[in-house]
Amino acid sequence: MEPAEKELAVGEFRVNYASVGNGEPLLMLHGSEPMENWHVWEPLLALGDSKKLIIPDLLGHGKSTKPTETPDYKAQARMLRDFADKLGLRSLSLMGGGWGGQVALEFALEWPESAESLVLVASSYDKEQLPRLQKLRKPTLIVYAEDDLVTQLKAGYLLRDAIGTSRLEVLDAVSRDPRYDFRMSHRLQKFRAPQVLQLTKSFLANPAAMTSEPPEMENELKGQALRKNADKDGAIWKKE
Repeated sequence: MEPAEKELAVGEFRVNYASVGNGEPLLMLHGSEPMENWHVWEPLLALGDSKKLIIPDLLGHGKSTKPTETPDYKAQARMLRDFADKLGLRSLSLMGGGWGGQVALEFALEWPESAESLVLVASSYDKEQLPRLQKLRKPTLIVYAEDDLVTQLKAGYLLRDAIGTSRLEVLDAVSRDPRYDFRMSHRLQKFRAPQVLQLTKSFLANPAAMTSEPPEMENELKGQALRKNADKDGAIWKKE
């Protein structure tokens, strides 16, 4: 599948985005590094087998409008709300990597009626968001690498504890792979693409089945439901 790249006028801005696939919409949001754009999600385009992927260049990135100062996560979320309205999307799932996860959280907090579920990949957050997340109550998959020094694993635990309807999945240390190092582990959509892809597919197939477990049960129960679903589909992912 080759994504179709388009441009949409959203208020004073021009938003470049890619679209591919069929099914319920999944809005995918990249991180904050200056060179990031929709292409960071190319390793996960197979999600388009069951979802309609909508992948914008956030403001200040890629081919979208570049204001003098890149808008903050709140302004990006407001833009995305208007962007979704322009596309006629009344409800969607959101997937965010790094700062894109923070933008996705803000979107879901401000317009919970439009957010069906969330996938947060090495997501950052604003501490102002944490107390508000207690009321979010949206199925949420949180994925981190255990050795990430950019978006540290402790952030994953904080998000898990703040969002009662969430599951945290911790992937192996990236630095153990000689091809990568810890500075890359916050880009799990690229450097751990097979694991992130299978986790996300399993989760999006039935987000409502997502449940949280008490921290003391995490080692025994972490990931069992997702592994069970993956095994049923004939695709098995396990830590080596």
